[in-house]
Amino acid sequence: MDPLPNDPAAPASAPPAAPPKAQRPPALWRNRDYRWWLSTDTSTGLGRALHNFAVPLLALYVTGDPAQAGIVAAIGQVGRLVATLPGGVLADRHDRRRLILLGTASGVLVATALAAFQYTGLLGFWLLTALNLLMNVRSGLFDGVPNAALKAVVEPRSLGSAMSANQGRDAVVSLAGGPVGGVLLVIGHAVPFAATALLNVFGLLSVLRVRADLRPRRDAADAAGATGPGGAGKPAGHDGGTSTTRAGYLREAWEGFAWLLHRPELRGVMAISTIVNLGMNAAVTSVVFGLQQRGESPATIGVATACVGVGMLAGAVLAPPLVRRVPTGWLGAVGLAACSGAVAVLPFVHTVPAICVVLGASMFAAPAINASLLGYFTVAVPTHLLGRANSALDLLAMGAVPLAPLVAGFGYAAWGWTGVLALCAGICGIAVVLAFCTRRLLAIPASDRWEDHAAANAREAALRR
Repeated sequence: MDPLPNDPAAPASAPPAAPPKAQRPPALWRNRDYRWWLSTDTSTGLGRALHNFAVPLLALYVTGDPAQAGIVAAIGQVGRLVATLPGGVLADRHDRRRLILLGTASGVLVATALAAFQYTGLLGFWLLTALNLLMNVRSGLFDGVPNAALKAVVEPRSLGSAMSANQGRDAVVSLAGGPVGGVLLVIGHAVPFAATALLNVFGLLSVLRVRADLRPRRDAADAAGATGPGGAGKPAGHDGGTSTTRAGYLREAWEGFAWLLHRPELRGVMAISTIVNLGMNAAVTSVVFGLQQRGESPATIGVATACVGVGMLAGAVLAPPLVRRVPTGWLGAVGLAACSGAVAVLPFVHTVPAICVVLGASMFAAPAINASLLGYFTVAVPTHLLGRANSALDLLAMGAVPLAPLVAGFGYAAWGWTGVLALCAGICGIAVVLAFCTRRLLAIPASDRWEDHAAANAREAALRR
């Protein structure tokens, strides 16, 4: 009730009410749904790390030939890429909780089959190739679904923190994957796959505890800000809307590509990601092949690859303040230069301790790069397009990755340690040059201005159409 005019305690005129302060989003670790989401994503990610570590070494044991081992890994990567676009469409059509359940259940089945066939001694080149292909197709279809669901689990203002935390999680997974995989291989060649099956069971149980609605809805912010093909005028239903249901898979998949192609600040990022992922993956795979061929034990190789996780974990500690304070574009470009510089040292080191140090250094900047660029990407993409846009970005960024084991296998056979790693360093160097020459990338600001920058680019994209 307003004070009476003759009330001596009342001021002559009431001052205008102060604008309410914007409420801070709840602390990330107090978000129950985020904790269970992270539990699901971590357990399945660790299972994937164990599988990816064990398969190349098991292929080397089965075939004795780095080139054939590279073929096994490359075929699996091609299968993952082929399945990525349908996976994005599924993530935008259907309940993402059910898709995660289906993905973890199928992971249990394939990993159990790998363990059983290896234990009975029936796992030869062709059977290993087929089962690894199945596991990678499963990854292409379902591994991107948790990322598409993240926006329903945390508030937009928490996405930068969530991405930084995820990078720390990825570092721990990478750190654990090598040593744990090496130890499990020493116990028995079937054991890493049995562990992968158990981890997928845990992921399945964890996602059941998430209370948030993970169905792909289109909210008001998306309706106002979506631009580009497929970005406007589509009502959303619980399974992606009736118009989505009627559209063909190819058309829906193309909407993710078209959205990316109409965003000028992201086009350069796609090309740079493709090149640097090829160089970095080929370098790590070359190190694994080289150490195995000179007779190092699986445990030693596991420790060496774990140093990738050590570098990422150290970098993840610095990622949150860097994402908040440093412009995203410059953070990405300078970080790429640091990663590529470390890879350029690899051809000249040969002892295991030196290799460990350089591998760790090569990944030190990766968490900040990934958290900033992926955080901006997640803010910019409309919720109803997240699955397809993520799958399009994955396909473009990882499109050359199937070449990595081939570069490593055939390159090591032809040029040895120094030659193949020098080639990998040269590939990474091309990405660095492109990053510093891409003005749109360098213009992306720090995280507190992501929404404004994304909105400005959305308006520009709309005017150009």
